[in-house]
Amino acid sequence: MTMKSTLILALLFAGCFLVTNGLQQQKPPDKNHQGTHQARHPLQESEERQAGKEIVDRNTEFACKMYQEITQKSKDENLFFSPLSASTGFSMLTLGAKDYTLSQLSESLNLRNVPVKSIYEGFHYIIHSLNQPDRDLKLHMGNTIFIEDQLRVQKRFLNDVKNIYEAEAIPVDLKDPQKAITQINDYVSQKTHGKINHLIKNLDQGTMLLLIGHIYFQGEWEKKFNPKDTKEDDFFLINGKSVKVPMMYRGGKYKTAYDDQLSCTILEIPFKGNVTGLFILPDKGKLKKVEEGLNKNKLTQWRQSLKGSSVDVCLPKFSISGTYDMKKCLSGLGVTRIFDGSADLTKISPQKTLKVSQAIHKAVLKMNEKGAEAAGGTGIETLPMTVPQIIKFNRPFVIVIIDDKTQTVLFMGKIMNPK
Repeated sequence: MTMKSTLILALLFAGCFLVTNGLQQQKPPDKNHQGTHQARHPLQESEERQAGKEIVDRNTEFACKMYQEITQKSKDENLFFSPLSASTGFSMLTLGAKDYTLSQLSESLNLRNVPVKSIYEGFHYIIHSLNQPDRDLKLHMGNTIFIEDQLRVQKRFLNDVKNIYEAEAIPVDLKDPQKAITQINDYVSQKTHGKINHLIKNLDQGTMLLLIGHIYFQGEWEKKFNPKDTKEDDFFLINGKSVKVPMMYRGGKYKTAYDDQLSCTILEIPFKGNVTGLFILPDKGKLKKVEEGLNKNKLTQWRQSLKGSSVDVCLPKFSISGTYDMKKCLSGLGVTRIFDGSADLTKISPQKTLKVSQAIHKAVLKMNEKGAEAAGGTGIETLPMTVPQIIKFNRPFVIVIIDDKTQTVLFMGKIMNPK
């Protein structure tokens, strides 16, 4: 019996989240992609929106599981990733998977018992909504497939990834790995505005197809921090030691909540363009308790319990990045077959056995004081006549970034050491 030769598929995900000043005006959509923003039939849009809600719920649960899986492996390190980029990329693989490979992927992505039509309508709705050019922020999510010139890829697969995931297919000479690596890294760098460079350092021999997902968000605080108020202060690490960090300060009206069950304070800080940051500050020694209790219902409960009050916010200024081996992360969530050579991905290519050799996710987070006040606003807030609550993020805390338009979790992270 002859051994099947194996094609190698690499999955790469890049996420970048910046809070900066002076947003450039959004460019009009590329002429080649104008079709993706055309008006759709109201009934089709309604069906997609409904499917989108279902996928958002499933993705949120996946995001929390992925957070817990990564945090187990990264111990006491800073953590930052885009669960949406990962779930979108792996759901693209379901277009090419069959039988047990398909059911395993669906189970791990928390998509079990969701009709196939709803899965693809839902992801299309999310991607389409995020990439609208008229939003008051820089937010773009994209997917790209780099294909070896000689690989015969099923036309149905290429059409589906283009129409459902708004992905583009780019031919590349993978027989010249160094040239291909440069081409792909330059592409990712350009898509993340130079914030993520050198995503891949090497390609496994036999790599014939690379699937790359990227998400880039550059936002402004709805209410900016004044750099003049930033002062050096102590941030207490998990080991009891402390480091000096630049601590931003702002007093104003914010929505907050306290969770007695998980012993943590939740602070909502909005960004311009309908994106919200949830900043979760565990009580001293309660970080693990918060992380273990993190799930979709808890996030919903937190958001529903938020109430506006007068708050003095102290938040460290920082820049962090994370790089994760998704093979390790997802194997813990039950995805094994696509990595071990026994996968049935013949709906991608009928030529040979196809397996995933690399699955890398890299994300960057940068936060500082900069931002712009709402257009036309006077900058004056009506505050209740009470002593302000002080919320000082001077110990490890969790961040969840949510797109309000779709309720999608864009990014999740944990700041263990802002330095």
